[in-house]
Amino acid sequence: MSYSKRKWEEIDDSDEEEPAYGKQILPVANLPQDFNDEPVDGLQYLFVVRRDARQLPSTVRAPNPYERPEPETSILTVIEQLQPGSPPLLPSEEWRLIFERRFLNFRKNFAQPTTYVGPISLSKNASIPDRRERGLWWSFLAGKPHSEWNPSKRSELKSKKQQLQASSYTRTYKSTSTYKTTAIATDSWINDEGEVEDALKIDPADTLPSPAGSPIPLDYLEAISQPSSTSVSAKPELSEDQMLAPREPTSHILKLIDEVRILLINPISGLLNLCLQRAALHLLMYFTYWINLHLSSPETSTYVLTESHGRWIFFLLSRIDDFISPDDMNLLRNLARACISLLKHVRKQENENGSAPPKTSAPEVMSDSSCWIIITIVAGIWKQKDLWMDAEDALRSS
Repeated sequence: MSYSKRKWEEIDDSDEEEPAYGKQILPVANLPQDFNDEPVDGLQYLFVVRRDARQLPSTVRAPNPYERPEPETSILTVIEQLQPGSPPLLPSEEWRLIFERRFLNFRKNFAQPTTYVGPISLSKNASIPDRRERGLWWSFLAGKPHSEWNPSKRSELKSKKQQLQASSYTRTYKSTSTYKTTAIATDSWINDEGEVEDALKIDPADTLPSPAGSPIPLDYLEAISQPSSTSVSAKPELSEDQMLAPREPTSHILKLIDEVRILLINPISGLLNLCLQRAALHLLMYFTYWINLHLSSPETSTYVLTESHGRWIFFLLSRIDDFISPDDMNLLRNLARACISLLKHVRKQENENGSAPPKTSAPEVMSDSSCWIIITIVAGIWKQKDLWMDAEDALRSS
């Protein structure tokens, strides 16, 4: 039995014998390629259909449902470009899109471990305030000592202070009783009649005042009653090195927040993410409270938001998922509105003073850039676009 194969050149490449999935049964009309009339029968119709099918591309692509169209230039952007003298009220659309994409990448990179995966172990000195203690968190962020924001350390210091006071009282009582016994034994002598009498000799050291009974100098009393620039009670100004440095949101502290929450719950991924998110939202609620409290009385307020607080808000926002409840969304919207009010207050002060406030050795106050970053995250990541209109209306009225 001989096996023979047809060569490719021998195949007649024509419409009538074109290779197909099945044998052609219906006849096809033989018309010119530029035929453009209306088909009158089935033969002409099949010819037109086959000709149009050959003109289609052999490879096609399904439409991408997540493809973003090119950003359209709004009328407001055109007006701002035509008026270069007036500064824009809002960040440009291009900057917002770039920042949103980079923030999402930052959140993904920070969430995935890249260096070490293993059991969680907390050191003895690793501690942070409880999330329900708002005042202790302000002290913690301000960089105050460990004893001022850690309740356990404060109780330990208080007990040690009480022990020291009790021991000093005991030593004072013992020294006083010993001094009286020694005085009776040494400050007496026997006269000629054999009677014991107190010595009339006076020790010069007894005439000196004791530390507890020393009189207060009159100059010191006058300085206290009438304080002046040269007063003794005036506190010396702290140098720049002696000022408290705010505590920065390093990756170690953020991991510590996560690890403390991990140890308190069952290690299930869904429940773990929920608890970490709740802790971040709780702390962000404190920042909203501090901003509103500062704006209520900016001249006398002790809650001045700095650039360090802005970095804390940025890192805490990166710990929140894309899909949150309406109540949690309301917390984020209140935070963005508080930043808009702070931005309006700063712009109003700059317009009244005519220039930016002078730089001092104190920590830098939260700038416009930090406020815009927080507003962009809330409005862009969680699709709260109406906040841009609120920000524009607030800045136009300032």
